[in-house]
Amino acid sequence: MNLEKYIVKARPGVVGGKFEEKRPLRERIELPVKRHIFINRDSHPDADIYVAIHEAKDLPASVPDYQVPHFHNTDEFYYFIGNNPDLTGLEGQIIFEGRVHKIVSPACVYIPTGAVHEYKVTRGAGTVTVLFRNRGYTHEDKQPDLEKGNKEAAKFASYIIRPDVRPTTEIKYHTDAAPGVRYVFVDGKLRPEAGFYTVVRSVSNVQPTQANYVDKHTHNCDTQHIAIGTGPELTGLKIEFVIGDEKVVVESPVGVNIPAGTPHCQRIIEGSGHFLISCPSPTTTTVWFDIGNVPTSQRARLSSADESDDNERGQSGTRR
Repeated sequence: MNLEKYIVKARPGVVGGKFEEKRPLRERIELPVKRHIFINRDSHPDADIYVAIHEAKDLPASVPDYQVPHFHNTDEFYYFIGNNPDLTGLEGQIIFEGRVHKIVSPACVYIPTGAVHEYKVTRGAGTVTVLFRNRGYTHEDKQPDLEKGNKEAAKFASYIIRPDVRPTTEIKYHTDAAPGVRYVFVDGKLRPEAGFYTVVRSVSNVQPTQANYVDKHTHNCDTQHIAIGTGPELTGLKIEFVIGDEKVVVESPVGVNIPAGTPHCQRIIEGSGHFLISCPSPTTTTVWFDIGNVPTSQRARLSSADESDDNERGQSGTRR
């Protein structure tokens, strides 16, 4: 098996590659963040998703606006992770339709298709993971509708989501032998209409003696794994992956795309940092292992299935 098509080291976010990126930046602006590209059409040709990370540190006292108002043809997500142990320490803002909304880490920002917005980091240090649901995303400049921004301010504010801390055993084939803290940034409970799932496992000083905590399993939707360490250039975190029958150890910063139906498991084995897992599914516990990506019309039924599954677990103990 050629593991290189699944696992690729992150690269600096500079213009180039086969697929040029059109970005919504103001003219002659120097970005206050450093961009790292984890998954795109150049690195993972089979992955229908885009993931980059904006690394913020040593910010000026006043950060200038560096984006122009724009919208996309697909959903976008921002995951704000600060450098403090509890993921605090990074602040920013997003302007939806001309109305400013503050972001305080840890936070997920959901940006639906067509929503006019611009964002920036404003204070502190940490990372902002930028994820587009579809790798063929486009952006179009558009002036905001301030009247809409004011009228729908509460709705736009609700797109800034505070993550939940939940047990690892919420997910099928996973155990609480896992290290660190598991933060659910978005799922069917936190934002059902987003139809997306992202969890961040934050760990500190993991040792090579770390026990296994994930059984080998498959999904019927693609999953993305992003490893970022707390060392220089996002280094410092080691992950052991088993994909099919092959085992490999990788070091951050690295992006991994696991295609639907591929047997796999993973284990953080050393270091400090954050390990993100994303999946295009709105479900929250075990259903997405069995059903994966589903149309909107089925999400209510699947949410009910999740609740039934939770009840079953509560009656019979940890489910395996």
